Amino acid sequence: MNSFAQSFERRGVVEGFFGPPWSMTDRQLLFNFGAHRGMNTYLYAPKDDPYHRRRWRDPYPQPEWKKLLRLIAVARSNNIDFVYGFHPGEGLGFSERKPVEILVDKAKRFYDVGVRTFAVLFDDIPSRLVRARDRRAFGNSLARAEGFWLAQINARQPDSWKDVEWWICPSYYSEDSLLERVFGRFEANFLERLAESLPANVDCFWTGPAVVSAKITLAHTRRVARRLRHRLLLWDNYPVNDLSMASELHIGPLTGRDHRLPEIVHGYLNNPMLQPALSLVPLATCFDYAAKPRLYDPEASWRTVIKQRFGTEALAYWQTIRWFLESSQQLIKAKHSLRIVARENARLRSTLAYLRAVNKQKWARELRPWRLQMEAALQNGALGLS
Repeated sequence: MNSFAQSFERRGVVEGFFGPPWSMTDRQLLFNFGAHRGMNTYLYAPKDDPYHRRRWRDPYPQPEWKKLLRLIAVARSNNIDFVYGFHPGEGLGFSERKPVEILVDKAKRFYDVGVRTFAVLFDDIPSRLVRARDRRAFGNSLARAEGFWLAQINARQPDSWKDVEWWICPSYYSEDSLLERVFGRFEANFLERLAESLPANVDCFWTGPAVVSAKITLAHTRRVARRLRHRLLLWDNYPVNDLSMASELHIGPLTGRDHRLPEIVHGYLNNPMLQPALSLVPLATCFDYAAKPRLYDPEASWRTVIKQRFGTEALAYWQTIRWFLESSQQLIKAKHSLRIVARENARLRSTLAYLRAVNKQKWARELRPWRLQMEAALQNGALGLS
């Protein structure tokens, strides 16, 4: 990478969470919102779209396909590269020829309507090869199998596809021990083995030192890039709140990302929350960081987006909402509670009055479970565990 790079070449969103996928309308609003803030890439990879993961071999039925066509057109009108993601890993026979042919045929349908970038995602599957035939074919190495699979796709795509780009998310996508606790122990030197068999033109996803990383440093990404020896994409799991984080709401600004990451990282994509309208607040700060990392000021970025979306007079209310969410979550994790003092009592009352006044707004409806928590805290006189 260019050591003088000032911003990431690819900036945007990976819709890659578990849970109800966003609606097409929500995605179109994201495109319109993000395009004005430097977003140029969107990876379609919602885990609960059956034709992305569980039934990835099946073509989209016509009604769903027509919706995707409209979405692709909206992305193009906003100069956003629509990237389609395949998630073929569950139960896949890596040494079989047919699955590769199915994937390339499905990709052709997208290619014919203008899609030029595809991702093959092997995240969140067992850490070892399941089938005996695959274990024999790849020396019991899942890393080699995944690299080989991308090589087969490259070999079998039409010769005319000179403008197509392929990405991979390997099963080992972070050093976080959580992966091994959930999916089993990974082979030693996974990234090095992957690099040996992965085509040189395939970019590789990484989430940082953790699945949900508090900090991502230049030193960390440089070390990973040396191991992978392929162009690096960051799949940043902020502000996502799926699975074990479903009780959380992350509306604060992006923090803890080194401003020098573009020196190593080609693409930077953020995984949003289950709440589309509320996601736009933290995503705006992510877009600001991705576009101009060296100039990024988290708090200034956050205040700006609040004022732009809700008005200057609403800033104090949003500061209280954010304070409540962050404080409550910290106390819950620490299994503590904290008495609400008189000043905080007044802040909560005025903020709740504000939320009741705007309760028909989509973002306010998304916020309702946490608004009820605010009301309960006010009634009980305490934050966190009661």
